Amino acid sequence: MNEPQTRPAAPIVRNAVPGFAAVVAVLVLAEIVSAFELSMMYVTLPTLMADFQKDASTVAWVVTIYLLVSASAALLGGRLGDMYGRRKVMLVVLILAGIGSFISLIGGSLEMIIIGRGIQGTAGAVMGLAFGLAREHLQEKKLPVGVSMIGASALIAGAGGALIAGLMIDVYSWHGIFLFAGVLAAIAAIAVLLVIPKDQPRPNIRNRQDLFGALLLPIGASGLLLGLSNSSKTGFFTVQAGGIILAGAIAVAVWIWWELHTPSPIVNLRMFKNKQIALVMTATFLAAVGPIGGLAVPSQMVLQYPPELGFGLGFTATAAGTFSCVTALVGYFFSPLGGRLAQMFGARIVFITGLLLMTCAVIPIVLLLGNLPVFLVAMTVNAVGVSLTFGALPNVLIEAVPASHTSESTGTNTMVRNIGQSVATAIGAFLLARRQDPATSLVAEQGVGDAFIFVAVFGALSLIVACFLNRRPVVWNPENTGSVANAPKLVQGRS
Repeated sequence: MNEPQTRPAAPIVRNAVPGFAAVVAVLVLAEIVSAFELSMMYVTLPTLMADFQKDASTVAWVVTIYLLVSASAALLGGRLGDMYGRRKVMLVVLILAGIGSFISLIGGSLEMIIIGRGIQGTAGAVMGLAFGLAREHLQEKKLPVGVSMIGASALIAGAGGALIAGLMIDVYSWHGIFLFAGVLAAIAAIAVLLVIPKDQPRPNIRNRQDLFGALLLPIGASGLLLGLSNSSKTGFFTVQAGGIILAGAIAVAVWIWWELHTPSPIVNLRMFKNKQIALVMTATFLAAVGPIGGLAVPSQMVLQYPPELGFGLGFTATAAGTFSCVTALVGYFFSPLGGRLAQMFGARIVFITGLLLMTCAVIPIVLLLGNLPVFLVAMTVNAVGVSLTFGALPNVLIEAVPASHTSESTGTNTMVRNIGQSVATAIGAFLLARRQDPATSLVAEQGVGDAFIFVAVFGALSLIVACFLNRRPVVWNPENTGSVANAPKLVQGRS
C-alpha cells in the first residue's frame, strides 16, 4: 500500500519591498511639498500687497494661517498615522495640500488665497509621517542615513522654494506658484501610492485623540493675531481688534485648561515643569518670533523695493529668490560643522552660538539699512546661525527627556516654533502696516527699520534665556510612566 505523498507547503507570497533609494526618494519628495509651500510665500508677499492693494498685516495671513494649521497638523498627523496607517494619512495630507493650492489658484481674491493656504497647512504633518514610514520600510542599519536625507530635504526645498517662487512671479504671475505647488503635491501623492507599501493592519488603538485641543489651539492663536492685525486699521479698543483679541485669549485659556485635564492631550503641558525643557521651549519661541521667523518679511521688502526709497535694493522677484536660496544653502553647508562642534563642546554651546550669530546679524542691517554688501553678509551669517541652532536644538532637548518621550517632546518643540513664526509674521506685518502708503502699498523706511529692531530684541531675549540652560540637566520624569532612574545615564553628556 502506497503511503500518501505529502504536498509541499505553498510558498508565502509577499509584496515586493521597495529598495532604500525608492523609499527615501518618495519621502523626500513628500517633505519637499511641505517645505516649498512655506518658503514660496515669503518672496510673494510684496507682489500680493501690490496686486490686491492690501496692507502688510492682511497679506501676511497667507503665511500666518499656514503656520498655525501646520502647528496642529505636525502634532496630530503622527497620532492619526499610528491609528490608521502612516501611508494612508500621508496620502490624505498630500491630497488636501493639492486641494488648498487649487483653491488659492482659482479663488481670485486674497481671502480665497488665505483659505487655500489654511488647507495647505495640513502638509505640516508630512515630516513626522515620513520619519515613521522610513522606520517601517528601511533596514535598521540604513535608517539614520535615510532620516538624515529626509530632514535635510526640508532645508534644501525651503531654499529652492524661494527661487522657484521668484521665477514664477517674473515669468508668469503669483498664480504659477500655486499651480506648481498643486502639481507637486499630486506627483508626490501618486509616488507614495505607487512606491510605499500598503499599511499593515493596525491594532485597535482605543486612546482618544485630542481633536478638540488640536482645533482649539490654532483658533485661539488666530484670534489673538487677527485682533492684532485689525488694530493697525481700527485701533485696539474696538470689537474688530480688542474684542477678537479677548476671544482669542479666552480660547487659549480654555485650551490650556483642557490640555491639563484631558487623558490624552495634544500637548503635554506637564513637561514644562522641568526647568530645562521650559527654558528650551521658551528660547525656541523667542527665537522663532525673532530671527528665525521675523526676518523673512522685511528682508524681502529690502530686496525688492526700489532704491529711490532710500533702503531698497531693487531686486526682481527672481533675483530676490536667488539671494534667499543662496544664503540658505550656505547656512545648510555649515550644519555638519555644528554636529562636530556639539561633539567637542556640547549642544548647549552650539545652540547659544547659533542664537548669538542670528541676533548679531540683525544689528548691522538696522544701522546700515540698504547697504548691499552689509545685507548680504548679515543674511548669510543669520543663515549659518539658523543652521547651527536647528542642528543643536534637538540634542539640547533630548538631554532633558527620557527616550520614551523623545518624539512627544520634539513634536511639541516643532509646534512651539511654528506658533512663534506665525506670531513673528503677524507682529512684523503689524509694524510694517503702520508705515505703509495706502496709495502705493509701499512701506516707509521707518516701518522696515522697526521690524528689524523687533527681531533683534527677541533674538537678544532668546539668547539670554538660553544662557540659563544647565550643562547637566535634570531629566524629566513623566507622571504615571514609572521610574526613569536610568535615563540620565543614557541621555546626559557634556553640554
